[in-house]
Amino acid sequence: MDSMVSSTTVMRIILIQTILLAFVACGDSPSSPSGANPDGTNDVFTQKVTQNGLALFGRSDVSSSFMTNVGKAYEAMFQSSSRVDTAMRGSYNSTVSSQYVYQRVGLSSPSNYANMDAGASDPYDDNAVDYIFEGRSGADQIGEVLEHLLHTVTAVAFELTFPSAWGYRDKNTQLYRAMQEAIDAGDYDITSYADIDDAETYHRILTQEYAYWLILAEWDYFAVAGKVQGGYGSGNEEFKLGTPDEIITRNPLGHKLYQDYVEKILSIPEKTLIASLFP
Repeated sequence: MDSMVSSTTVMRIILIQTILLAFVACGDSPSSPSGANPDGTNDVFTQKVTQNGLALFGRSDVSSSFMTNVGKAYEAMFQSSSRVDTAMRGSYNSTVSSQYVYQRVGLSSPSNYANMDAGASDPYDDNAVDYIFEGRSGADQIGEVLEHLLHTVTAVAFELTFPSAWGYRDKNTQLYRAMQEAIDAGDYDITSYADIDDAETYHRILTQEYAYWLILAEWDYFAVAGKVQGGYGSGNEEFKLGTPDEIITRNPLGHKLYQDYVEKILSIPEKTLIASLFP
């Protein structure tokens, strides 16, 4: 388990460092590949799958089965639940659709491509944040898929839908205060991001990573996603809280954020289904 977490952490840092060169999110325009089609595909992103209103754009070397399964993983987050607020979910879905929020999908790793800054074509220009990469297996692949889907959900769609609560620029937002509580308690270690020079990018990445860890813990998904590291209880060196009870006890502002927004829009994906999609 330790080696799995360590390799995953290294890959996440490499991905973040690469995307810093080509940050595509909420107003920063990506490069425009040739061969644009009306549905947003082009010569770089030749595949498109739409699931629950979210457009998934895949590079040409990504398998169609992986694209389908990523869509199923996203769909699994939107099952019926007694805690879902229909109006809030509707607002979220409306934002995803009207703001053309999308998810990029690639093969293997950032080093596989010279043009990581490429994006989907009009009208899908701006509102994406990073990639999901095919090419792993089991818990490692599950972690890859869930992490980057949740980045898109929180750092793009939630931020656009609920900016007063999920904004990353204002240190008084509910998201930022919840994150700061975890940092101050020593439960969220942000030292691996210290080399990010751009202040706006730094705060966006800190908050999107925190939101991912928070949701993963509230879903009790750390083991399923291969994020439990020896010597850190139920968590790992970056985020020590791996269970709902630990979040409630040690990060109550995070739990309140989860209750106020996340569980009113997302449902916990069924673990056996997710495991079957990424064996």
